[in-house]
Amino acid sequence: MRKKITQFNQPHHVVFIVSLLFVLMFGLGCDNQYYDERLKMQVQQLDSDLKDRWSTSGVVILDTTPNGPADRAQLETGELISYVIAEYPVRDVGGFNSAIKQALDEDNNFILHLKDKPPLRIALRRQGDKVGFSVEGNGTVRVKEIQPGTPAANTDIQVGDLVEKIVDERKIYSLADYKKTLEKFSKKQFTFRTTELIGVKIAAVDALGELGDVRAIEPLVDLFKNSTEFSLRKEAINSLQRLVELSVLNELFQEFQSADTNQLPADSLQAQQLESAAILGLLTVDRNENTATLKAPFGTQFRHRSEALYQKINEGQLATLAQEYIQIEMEPEQEIRRACLAMIGILKPVSAIDALVAVLENPAEIPGIRFQAGLALSQIGEPAVDTLITAFEKGDTSTKDIAASALGSIGGSKARDRLINALEDSTESAIQLTLVDAIAKIGDVPSMRALERQLQQYQQDDESGVRIFLDEVFRSLAFSNN
Repeated sequence: MRKKITQFNQPHHVVFIVSLLFVLMFGLGCDNQYYDERLKMQVQQLDSDLKDRWSTSGVVILDTTPNGPADRAQLETGELISYVIAEYPVRDVGGFNSAIKQALDEDNNFILHLKDKPPLRIALRRQGDKVGFSVEGNGTVRVKEIQPGTPAANTDIQVGDLVEKIVDERKIYSLADYKKTLEKFSKKQFTFRTTELIGVKIAAVDALGELGDVRAIEPLVDLFKNSTEFSLRKEAINSLQRLVELSVLNELFQEFQSADTNQLPADSLQAQQLESAAILGLLTVDRNENTATLKAPFGTQFRHRSEALYQKINEGQLATLAQEYIQIEMEPEQEIRRACLAMIGILKPVSAIDALVAVLENPAEIPGIRFQAGLALSQIGEPAVDTLITAFEKGDTSTKDIAASALGSIGGSKARDRLINALEDSTESAIQLTLVDAIAKIGDVPSMRALERQLQQYQQDDESGVRIFLDEVFRSLAFSNN
């Protein structure tokens, strides 16, 4: 009989991602792997660590041969085969007895399909026990008799029920089970019950971000936009954020690449990029020895990859993607909106200014997200000043607070003058405190003179929160100057 292969809960977007993970996890050896010649696919037994981690067992599909039986059945890399299921259509008494015998030869249970009734699982306490019912008929097979006190008597089987088929589900615990079961079912119609190892896929998505490979961008974007699993979408956007963070280190890593070395004098490299690369685990810095050393394998490999990643990131695809998903109306998950805002802050696209201000001004958005939108605007810098001034002038208290803080971070004469004017005109203490802090961050001579004027104005008001904060600002400045 022609073999039939079916799968359930099949994934659609992570074949490349999971393939990569299996290279990382299983690629160091071929123990417990098997190439199924009939189905044209490579499988591997789930090792004990993964069994414990996900409380499951079976064999994992590592690869399928293009246009082979497994590939045509849409079995995919990363799926766990947990059951092999054979079906025995019942057309006569002999076929019924044979099907029961075969179904009970291993695990003492089978599934009975009766016409117009739900499937019934019948389990025997021990091998050799009687099922407890007999059938009659040829072509159409009916239940003839049910014996009291047997497993059949404890189910919904009735005399006269039409028997359609017997189903034999074989649980797959190991590669040996897989081989034995498929050999037994070689001439039968069977199906696979497969499940996705979501933990494996999450680890795979995370690994792509760690590798810093430009080839990871497209599958990660596809997964983020199309997956219905929040955990996978979240990990995909986090990995894309990681790739963006890595891309801005290209100048640093090209220093190593140009010198064709994994170690350079630390004082010859840009300090902030060195710190970022160290935080990301790509290199170590020894100040005593004045060395910056790339860490193997990711740091040493990334110097060969950084330029391609930098070029791809700067094509603008990820900046556009991030802008689309910072709006709460588009993306309900705040963790994803945060990651997209972080990406925009790193990439600094001027085209994102209006979208960021919309988030900043949205009263339905949570305060932390609104603040992060303001932070991203401050990272974009001078091109955002006019828009931030407008947002400050017409916004609610929260908008004013965030916009003023962003203007203080950007600095420059236009931002400074507007903040000083606002401080001199404001009577709202909460906004005054934010304005003092923003002006102090700019810290140039006109800014400090404006704060001195405010301090004089509140000289006689020892209880004023503004006066207390101004005193702290000047004490802090005096300490830092010393």
